[in-house]
Amino acid sequence: MRLDLKPLYIFNDELHKYSILIPSVSKIVNILVPKDFSQIDENILKLAQNRGICLHNMIDVWIKNNFDDELIEFIDCEIKSHRELFKNFTKLYQETLKDIKFKYYETEKTLYS
Repeated sequence: MRLDLKPLYIFNDELHKYSILIPSVSKIVNILVPKDFSQIDENILKLAQNRGICLHNMIDVWIKNNFDDELIEFIDCEIKSHRELFKNFTKLYQETLKDIKFKYYETEKTLYS
């Protein structure tokens, strides 16, 4: 499968400046795996969204601290199932990628004009 996602270039006449709009991860995922959520209860969708945000934040903190396994116990979430998913993620990471030495540069970049 080939994604034909081209960045959108915008020119601002007033500032005489070009900008690039790059598609988000969510937009790319929705193209790869289109889903129809119209039949799913809104409360369930909200719970899934909260779980995704929570896991994203925990993984982000872990990566920003150079995959420090001692931090796993301190990266907290109120919801036990989220913590278990995070621990499963770190375990999978350690089992499959332990020999690869990654260096954290940045996980996300917010750009302002």
